[in-house]
Amino acid sequence: MTGSGSLGSARRLPDFTRLSLSGGCELALLPRPGSPVMTLTLIWQGGALTDPSGLGGAASLTAELLAKGTEASDALQLASRIESLGAQCDTWGTRETLGLTFAGPGRVFDRLWPIVREMLWTPRFDRREFVKTRMRAIESIQAAKDGDPRSLLPPYADGWIYGTAHPFGHPVMGDETSLGAIPASLMRATWMRHRACARTLVSVVGDFDPLKVEEELRALLLTPGGAERSVPHAPALAATAARPRGLLIDRPGASQGYFWIGGIGVDRSYADWVELELVHAALGGRFNSLINRRLRVERGLTYGAHSGYSLPGFPGLSYLTSYTPTETTAAAIEASLEVLGEAHEKGFPMADLEAARRFLKGQEVFRYETSGQLAAWLGTLLLQGRDVGEWERYPERLDALSPDGARQILNETFPAPEACRLVVIGDAERLLPHLGGLGEWTRHPMAAAGFGPWLG
Repeated sequence: MTGSGSLGSARRLPDFTRLSLSGGCELALLPRPGSPVMTLTLIWQGGALTDPSGLGGAASLTAELLAKGTEASDALQLASRIESLGAQCDTWGTRETLGLTFAGPGRVFDRLWPIVREMLWTPRFDRREFVKTRMRAIESIQAAKDGDPRSLLPPYADGWIYGTAHPFGHPVMGDETSLGAIPASLMRATWMRHRACARTLVSVVGDFDPLKVEEELRALLLTPGGAERSVPHAPALAATAARPRGLLIDRPGASQGYFWIGGIGVDRSYADWVELELVHAALGGRFNSLINRRLRVERGLTYGAHSGYSLPGFPGLSYLTSYTPTETTAAAIEASLEVLGEAHEKGFPMADLEAARRFLKGQEVFRYETSGQLAAWLGTLLLQGRDVGEWERYPERLDALSPDGARQILNETFPAPEACRLVVIGDAERLLPHLGGLGEWTRHPMAAAGFGPWLG
C-alpha cells in the first residue's frame, strides 16, 4: 500500500513490561518516575456480545453498576472513599468489552487497591441503584428521539446493516424494550461471566514499583483452580433476504434530515490500519476534507460532514454522515455519494493526502502524553494483539502512502456508492418525494421502540 514519499524516522514510545499470567490475564506495566498521576485500566472481553437475546444493554448496565456500591459501601459511600483519596473511577461497556479505570496520585494506590478488590470481588448490585440506572438509560434514549437524533444514526445503521438478530445489530446501550426486560439478577451473572473470562487485560502507568504492582495484580486477579474460559466472538453474518436500499426513520415535523451512508468494511486484523486512518482523514476527517469541501464550501448544504469506520473483532462499518435542512437532504446525499464515487474511481489528490498527513501528525504527538492516554493505548495494544513497533512506525507509514495506495485501501474498506446502504432520519412525507431516485425505501416510525424493523 506504500509508494514514494518523504519517509520520516520511526519515533520511540516509552518502554513497558508485558506479562501473561495463568488463567488468561495479560498485563502491561509502564513505570513513569515522577509522574503525578497513576492510572490503572482493566478490560474484560465480552461486553455486549454476551447480552442474552432480547436483553440488549445488560453488559452496559453491569459496567455502570460496578461503581454503584460494594458489600462494604453503598454507592455514595464508595464514591466518597474514592474521592477522599483524590482519585476517580470510570466504568464502561462496549460492543466487545467491559472496562474499569482508576486514576489518582501514585502515593494513594496502597489505599486504593482494597477498593479495587471490593469492586471486583464483592460488588453490591443494589436493586434500587439498578432500577434508577436502568430508568436513566431508557430516558436518555427517549430524550435523543425527542431532541437531537444524530447519536441515534449509528444504532439504526447497525440494525439495518447487520440485522437485529445479530449481536452487532443491537445497540450496546440497549433500547427501550430490551432495557425494560432486564432483571436485576442478570447484573451479577453478567459480571461473574466477565470476571472469569480469558484474556483479562490490564495496563498500569505512573510512578510505581513494577514488582509490587505485579504482586498486587496477581493477588487481585488470580483465583486458585480457576478455569480459563473462552472469549466471546460474534457469529458469522448470515445471508439476509433482499431488502430496500434505504431506511427512512419518520420524524414528523422535523426541519432537518440526518443521514448515514455506508456498509460493511474490515475488522481489527486489517494490516493497513494506519493508512486507513489517513484515508479517512482525507475523505472526511478534517474540516477541509473532500466531503466537507463539497458539501459545506462548494454546495453550501451543511455546516459539516464526517467519515468514519470501526475495527472490531468482526467486520465493522465504514460510513459518511451529515445533516442538512429537509429540502436539501436528497441533494446532500447525492453529493456525498458523488464524492465517494470519485475517490473510488480516481483516488485522492496529492494535496489532500499531504494535508491529511500534516493533520494526523499534528494530532498524534498529543496521544501519548498523560498516564491516562498511555494506559488506554496499552489496553488497545493488548486487545488488538499488536506489536508496539506498529505505533512507532506510524509517522513513516503516513509518509509512505501514495495516492494509488490510498485509493486501493478505500476500495478494500468502503463499499462503492451503488453498494452503500442509506439511513435517514427526518419528516418522511417531505423527504420521500425527493429520495426516490436513490433507491427503494422502508419507512419506520421513530416513535416505535427500538432501532429498526429488521430481525434478520
